[in-house]
Amino acid sequence: MIAGIPDAFRSLLFSLLALAAVRADASTLTLPMAIAEAMHAQPQIEQSAHNASASRDLSRAAHAQLLPQVSLATGSIWSESRAGQPLFVSANGPREVIAQVRVSFPLYDAELRALAKVARDQSAVARLQLQATRWMVVARVVNDYYRVATLMTQERIWKSTLSTDEKLYRDTYKAYRAGAVSRLDLVQTELLRNQARTGLQQSAAEAKAAMQVMNLQMGRPRRSTWVLAPLPCSIPVLPSFSVLAAQAEATQPLLQVAKQQIDVAQAQVAVRRGAIQPKIRAYGAYGVDTATAPRGKDLGWQGSISLSMPIFGFGAQRQQIAAAQEQLAALRSARRALILQIRSQLAQNYGAAVAAQKTLVNARRAEREAERVYAMTRKGYFAGALNALDLAQAEGAWVRARLDLSTAAVAVQLTRAQLELDTGRYPNSHTGIRTPSCS
Repeated sequence: MIAGIPDAFRSLLFSLLALAAVRADASTLTLPMAIAEAMHAQPQIEQSAHNASASRDLSRAAHAQLLPQVSLATGSIWSESRAGQPLFVSANGPREVIAQVRVSFPLYDAELRALAKVARDQSAVARLQLQATRWMVVARVVNDYYRVATLMTQERIWKSTLSTDEKLYRDTYKAYRAGAVSRLDLVQTELLRNQARTGLQQSAAEAKAAMQVMNLQMGRPRRSTWVLAPLPCSIPVLPSFSVLAAQAEATQPLLQVAKQQIDVAQAQVAVRRGAIQPKIRAYGAYGVDTATAPRGKDLGWQGSISLSMPIFGFGAQRQQIAAAQEQLAALRSARRALILQIRSQLAQNYGAAVAAQKTLVNARRAEREAERVYAMTRKGYFAGALNALDLAQAEGAWVRARLDLSTAAVAVQLTRAQLELDTGRYPNSHTGIRTPSCS
């Protein structure tokens, strides 16, 4: 979060930065760029922004009710008369002319003030719901981004494997023509090549589909192509669980919405209580109100003060107050339940982050060992000491180790990003969990 910059301007700033970055290198996509483009393209964010603007306008309208209200009343009334006297008792004469500027002002109205407080708190809720909507969009973008990262990495692994297996097949074919290897070895290397081609086709199709989903999230054409920026290769430092839990309770958008909804419910209780308190209002008028043809000397002013207060209503107001208090208690319980849910999710994601970090360490070691075994087996195969089946087993183990390593590397970044989201922050921001890149 950038302090001192309004939400709307900050969102526009992020969007402009993202678009500028895209123009600078249209083929490379970073996570902050993807988030900024999604913020600019998602219609649900626009919907929440309109709702927030509407709530802000309603809040201003509610507060305007506390100020003097000026109105104009003008007209003429004709009444049936007999012997010069109107038949209607309420009439002042055969013809009555009214032209007045009227002013009314609430001197004391607890209900009206409480309604203004409700409107202000509801505006704050709508503003926080906009932030929560952005947060949910970011969560989807993060998951889609790292899914694309996983599939693109797997596609590169299968492409590299296919290139290696094609060369292996050509070399084996030459050796077979020379009588150095058996036909079984040739068939086995052909099978390796076909397996690599199948793996590449499958991973390429999955990566293409994931990219199309990502393009829809960012508002790009569905078939737009790009590559992801290299992921950080170092393991970021993981803060303690207590630190993350404290950050989540302070900045998590859903918790902020829940807290503000409690404020709205408290104001609703004040509205119900204000309804049984006296209301004092002052009125003033200036103009003419005459039963004759109006003249300048008929101009005058009039003022009044009124008081209204309910005395007895068979407990209706008391029951409404009780209902508002129960709704307030329900929202407080819901917020406590939400805190428990968020802490549980945070604990789960924290455990996943720790496990992903250990898995990455083990996957790196396993990949190095599998590569070493494959290199030794390949040399033994070309030396005639091993057959193609041995080579196939070694290559299969190495490919699986490389795929596991790529999945583990992305999982580390994804779990860190999920922890950032759990604390109400955007991944790769300038605060929270850092993921330094390799240099």
